[in-house]
Amino acid sequence: MNRTTMKIRTLRSSLLLTSTLTALLISTTGCSSTGYEIPTTICGRAIDPSALQPLLPPGQNFEARHQISEEDQSACFIFIDKANALIISEIRDQSRFDVMEFAKQNRRSSDNPRKSEVGDDTVTSDDWLISMNACTGRGAGDYYVLDVSIARETGEAKPQELERFTQSYLPEAMKEMGCTQ
Repeated sequence: MNRTTMKIRTLRSSLLLTSTLTALLISTTGCSSTGYEIPTTICGRAIDPSALQPLLPPGQNFEARHQISEEDQSACFIFIDKANALIISEIRDQSRFDVMEFAKQNRRSSDNPRKSEVGDDTVTSDDWLISMNACTGRGAGDYYVLDVSIARETGEAKPQELERFTQSYLPEAMKEMGCTQ
């Protein structure tokens, strides 16, 4: 074996080792790492940060802004690095409507809508979830609507992540809106 062949094999081994280590490093630290900490309370609602995190992009700065705070409405905008990442809207004292029909007709990005087991009447899609629930603390015929929307194009479907977040968020939100004790 000549000296040039040995150098090429040594270089190839080094490049292979470097690319393997880089791939390992990316897979262990990759896109799921964030430079921000998600608080346990956002916009006046206690949350499970581990349920919210999969819905958010990587970045450095987390901010939650409570935009609407009225007796029968609430809207929370979550920003990562000053870009809107998630919108959580709540409306109380609503009349009952067909959530699936609403999702099919009135939502621009309701790709792949399907019924969900979360809440009373819930539809989730690739990037959006809407849930209608009886607001028993307010009397018969009143309903609470939770709308959770990923505010940026990701190209990734996240219906299970939306459901998990909603499942953790819904009890506290309904209590804060006066729908449960």
